[in-house]
Amino acid sequence: MPKAVAVTADDLKPQRASRPTSATRQRGAIASEDLESLGFKLDPQFIHEFKLAALHKGMKLNAFLIYLFREFEKSEKRE
Repeated sequence: MPKAVAVTADDLKPQRASRPTSATRQRGAIASEDLESLGFKLDPQFIHEFKLAALHKGMKLNAFLIYLFREFEKSEKRE
């Protein structure tokens, strides 16, 4: 027969749950509440192509956009 566990009033008080960190967020990554939206619209065909390209690269859309921008910056410096 299992032993009874004593429960105190402290055990019944609501506790603030700590916010779990995302399994995908890396050390030093910006928390989502600190991010800003770009808020622009694009042609649906382009969006489809962009999503496919990110998928083939194995990247999330925002990470893919950042990657492309960094590559653009590198190419501008070479010119």
